[in-house]
Formats: sequence, C-alpha cells, structure tokens
Amino acid sequence: MLEFFKRLKIRAKLLAAFGSIILLSVLLTVYAIVAIKDILKIKSLASEAENLSTNLVRIELASKEFITEGYKEKYFQEFSKNEHIDAFNKSLAQTNENLQLLSVSELLTNPELKRKIDEIANSNQLSEGFQEMIELLKIRGFKDFGLEGQLRESIHSVEKSDHDFDKALMLTLRRHEKDFFLRKELKYQNDFNTSAKEFEETLVNQNDTILARLLLNYQNRFNEVVEIEKQIGLSSKEGKKGNYFNTLKKIKEDVELIQKSVAAQSENQIAHSRLLLIIIFIIQLLLATVLSISYANVITAVIKELRSAMATLADGRFPAPLLVRTKEEIGQTKTAFNQMLDRLKVASKFAENLGNGQLHQEYDDAYKNDVLAKSIIAMQQKLNETERVQAKINWTNEGAAQFNEIIKNENVEVTMLSDTILRQLINYLKANQGAMYLVDENDNSLDRIATYAYGRKKIIGEKLSIEDGLLGQCYQEKESIYLKEVPVDFIKITSGLGEAAPTNILITPLKAREKVVGLIELASFNVFEKHEIDFVKKMSESIASILVSRQIADHTKRLLEEARQREQELAQREEEMRQNAEELLATQEEMQRQRRELEREIKTLKSKLSLHEISLN
Repeated sequence: MLEFFKRLKIRAKLLAAFGSIILLSVLLTVYAIVAIKDILKIKSLASEAENLSTNLVRIELASKEFITEGYKEKYFQEFSKNEHIDAFNKSLAQTNENLQLLSVSELLTNPELKRKIDEIANSNQLSEGFQEMIELLKIRGFKDFGLEGQLRESIHSVEKSDHDFDKALMLTLRRHEKDFFLRKELKYQNDFNTSAKEFEETLVNQNDTILARLLLNYQNRFNEVVEIEKQIGLSSKEGKKGNYFNTLKKIKEDVELIQKSVAAQSENQIAHSRLLLIIIFIIQLLLATVLSISYANVITAVIKELRSAMATLADGRFPAPLLVRTKEEIGQTKTAFNQMLDRLKVASKFAENLGNGQLHQEYDDAYKNDVLAKSIIAMQQKLNETERVQAKINWTNEGAAQFNEIIKNENVEVTMLSDTILRQLINYLKANQGAMYLVDENDNSLDRIATYAYGRKKIIGEKLSIEDGLLGQCYQEKESIYLKEVPVDFIKITSGLGEAAPTNILITPLKAREKVVGLIELASFNVFEKHEIDFVKKMSESIASILVSRQIADHTKRLLEEARQREQELAQREEEMRQNAEELLATQEEMQRQRRELEREIKTLKSKLSLHEISLN
C-alpha cells in the first residue's frame, strides 16, 4: 500500500491526503453556515436597535438645532419649512421603520420588550410635541416676523417719533428687553414693566398721550413675546420644550433598554455558536494533524533532495545539478530547477560584469526573455542612463567651476569681463555666435557690451530698442526664449546678431533679485540640449550678480573719485577764504588805528577851539 502511494502522482497523493480533511471541513462548514445565518439575523436585529438609537439622537439634534437657530431663518418664517424640520421628519420615519422591524422579528422573544416597542411605535407624542413647538415658534417669530416683528415695529414707532422723550429711559427699556432675550429670566420682564411704568408716568406728566400709547403698545408687544416664550419654555426643562425633551428622554431610555437586551441576546447566541464551532474545529484539527503527519512523511521523502539543493542556493552557493530519475512531477520539478540554476548562473555572471563597469555587454539570447533577465537588462539601461545623467552633471559642474574662476577676477573692467564670459560660454557650449547686452534704463535701450562669433570677437557698442524683437520679449517676460529651426529671414527682425542664419537661438535674461539687468543671446547650428539650457540659466544668475556688483563697484569708484576732487576743491576754497579773512582782519585793524588817530585830532582841535573861545570872551 505504501509503495502504491509512493508511485502515485503528487496530484493523487494530495487528493488522498486532503480528501479526508475536506470531508471534515464540509461538516464544519455546514454547521458554520447555519450558525452564521443565525448570528447574522441576531446581528441584524442588534443593528436595527442601534439604528433606532441613532435616529433618536438625530431627532434630538434636529429638534435642538431648530429650537435654537432654525426657527430664526427667514425661509421658515415665510413658508413654515426648514431643513431641520425635514431632518426631524426623515429621522422620525426611519425610527418608525426600525420599530416596525423590531416588532415583527421572530428572534425577539421577550414580551416586555415587544410591549415597549409597540408602545413607542403607536405613540405620536414626539410628532405632536414637535409640531406644537413649530406652531409656537412661528407665532413667536424672529426679527421682522411674528410677535417679535410686531415688537420691533412698536420699538421703531417710539424711537422714530418726533416727540421729545428721555432717551435714557428708552435705552433702559431696550437693555431690559435684550437681557430677557439673552438670559430668559422673568426678573428682566419685571424690570422692563417697572421702567415702562416710570416712563409712562413721565409722558403723562408731560401730557404726551400719543407717545404714551406708543409706549404702551411697545410694552404689550414685549409681554406677549414673554408669554409665548413661557409657553415654549424659558429653559430646556420648562414649557412645551421641557415636555417634549422629557418625552424624548423617556423614549431614549426605553430604546437603550431595548438595545441592551438585543445586544445581550446577540452575545449569548454568538457565544453558543462559537463554543460549538471551537469544539468541532478541535476535533477536525486533531484528525487533520494525524493524517497530515502520516501523509507528509510519505510525500516529503521525495522532496528532501530538492530541499537540500534549495537550501544550498539560499545560502548563496550554486548546488550541483539534480539527478532526474523519474518523469512524474518530482522529475519535472528537478528538470525545472536545473534550468533555473543555469539562468541564475548567467544572470549572476552578467550582474558581476555590470559591477565591473561593463555596462554595454550583451545578455545571453537563450535567456533574454526571462523575468530576471528583463529586470537585469532594465537595471543595465538605468545604469547607462545614470551614467549619461552623471556625465551631464559633471559637465555642468566643470563649466560652473570654469566660470567661477573667470568671475573671481575682480580687477577686470566690465566690458572685458563680459567678453571673457561670453567667449567661454560659446566655446563651452560649442555654439557659433553670441552677444551680451546690458539694460540702459536711462534711454530704455540695450547696450551690446560683448559679441563673439565663429571664434573671433565682433564689434560692440551697438544700442538696441528694449521693446522690439525677441530681446524685448525676453526682457519683458523675464523668461528664456528658445527657438528651433529659425527661418533665414526671421532673425533679421528678431535677433541682434546681424545677418547670420543659425537654426537655434537661445535668449536668456540676466536676473538679479528678479530684476533683468541684461541679456545673453546665443545662436548655433546645433540643438541646445536641456541640460545646456539649464546650465545657461544657472550661470545667468551668477553673471547677473557679478555684473551688477561690478557696475556698483565702478559707480562707487567714480563717486569716490568725484568726492576726492570735491574735497580738494573745498580745501582750496577754504584756504582762499582763510587768506581773505586774514587780509580783511588786517584792514579792519588799520581802519581802527586810523579812526583812533582821527578821534585824537578832533579832540585836540575841540580843546584848542574851546581855549580860543575863552580868550575871545
């Protein structure tokens, strides 16, 4: 019997091994299906109870939202319709459906629960209570509607009247009114009526009966609003509101009891089914274990050789080819394993060559369509692509380093530095010709400060309009322009490079802090690659910065030279003024000396004249 079993194909062996297990599984499955059906039914019942509780919460939420804010909507005041009313009605309908399903369920055997469910289902307290709230809130109104609308009209009739009255008393009434609406306390009604009475007495004393009637109308309207508020309920525990929410609370408590009872019944049913399933499963597991061990000892004996070879392969070593003795599944498996070894050896050798840098080798055609081969070939292609990308990066870094060496030279004049940068850029990009322009904001033009073409420097100094052609477009848009296959006659209109007819034109703005300070125009018979365009854009920022810095430095140098010359002129003028001041001081001293001598002579003459007058007398 054992030899007969060994000669069977693996399919027959597995069928025999698992046939008995399947038979036990069928028995377990049949019972499980029956148990699951019962569990699903009781779960459905529990779900209906949960939905019932959820719909009651929605009813409560819709009611509170309507009572607090919903009735204030203009649409409700005009048409008695509101989204919260619709939500209430929808949830109430769903609640009735839940109650109906629970009532007719055969799984619910508790008569007390059935009685409560029928009692709730046949009760219209929620619907009637909510409808009463709708009617009362519609009568109460809000803003320009209902009693509050009438109240506001009466307020305006008093405030807008042309009669003289004490504004402070009116403000006191309004404050009591707002305090009541805010806090819903009756003491503010008493304060309002007391203040209204004082206000009315004041008006009677002034014989202002018209305004007194308006004030009385205002007081009556306010008291009507207070009375309707009392009917509705000043708090959630008073009036119609309190009755409604108390009814809702009792129903929720009954529903919670129903939900707990259904949940307990569901748990008991599930626990009972689970216990039976576990018992059957343990019996099946024991039988399956005994049968599996018996069959495994027979089946795995012919697989040990394969396992050993696979273990060797898993350790990272290639095992020797397996000896194929039969043509059944095991023999076919060994043949497939030997073929897999050959493929792995080819793939390993190919990957090793890739690691040694042989990125352009060819894969063995016999295994080229294998999944592993396709993955390795895809890796080879990615490595080649990475090598090309790295070459572009190296090219960009090398070019940036060369330009940085040029830019570091701080003693070179702007025109000479521009010429060096342009020549290096054209040669590095292998372009044919190019030009560099600086923006002259004084006359709104572009100054050509450097031009280079076909390996020789061209004449510079030409001025171009900043608003025309591709150069003007690039300046206005602050973005690079790249044209391919440019017509021969088109460049004469849009390019600043004269009569040349290149097929590719690249114009890049020189931007410093988002301000265009110049342009670089390059032309070539070859296509500019994306990394070359990116390189030009990257270098344009550095070029713009150094040109701006060099312009600022030159401008600063000129200002310093002018300041030095002015300082020398001021010093010379100061010396002249000092000399003039000394001459003026000497002149003043001479005049003082002459004045003193003249005064002495005058004094002497006066003395002589006095003596002469005395002698005459």
